[in-house]
Amino acid sequence: MAQTKQQKELIVLIALVVIAAAVWYAYFGRGQKTSTGITASGQYTPINAQDYIVILNGLEKAQKTEYKSSGRNIFVIGPMPAEQQQAKAGPVKAPFLNRGPMPPPPPPPAQLPMVFFGYGMLPAGGPRQAFLKDENGDDVHIVSEGDLLLNHIKILHIGNERLDFEDINTGQKGSKTLEAPAQPAA
Repeated sequence: MAQTKQQKELIVLIALVVIAAAVWYAYFGRGQKTSTGITASGQYTPINAQDYIVILNGLEKAQKTEYKSSGRNIFVIGPMPAEQQQAKAGPVKAPFLNRGPMPPPPPPPAQLPMVFFGYGMLPAGGPRQAFLKDENGDDVHIVSEGDLLLNHIKILHIGNERLDFEDINTGQKGSKTLEAPAQPAA
């Protein structure tokens, strides 16, 4: 005897209902009397509740306090007047003096022993070049940005009023301002 598709579906449905009923009975059907909370051994003792009388007494004491001014107006923005600050400050402590070996002083800023007396661009639209002369006025040097001068001074930037440079030995940076040529005495 061949079963139809509807009969097969009906048999599967009945089997699923029987399985669902068995699962439900396994979890909920038995009359177990276990509590869902955590049980502890021993007698139940309630917690010690806080005594609010202490808090209310402290609140009452805070309400009875009176404001005592320190001399500063709390409605004005800014520091107290100097005479009031000195009166409140009390004795002044001496500053802390470091004892023991002192660190060496920082190196002096980089120096360029030349006079920056002008700048220009030799080819039109080319890089800017600075004109420098020795302090004694004998030699004139023409340098561009990035050039090395005196084997340890690198030209960083040539501006309209200032020449920035770096001493590559020490890493110190410095600048030299544009100096106008000296006018001959009349």
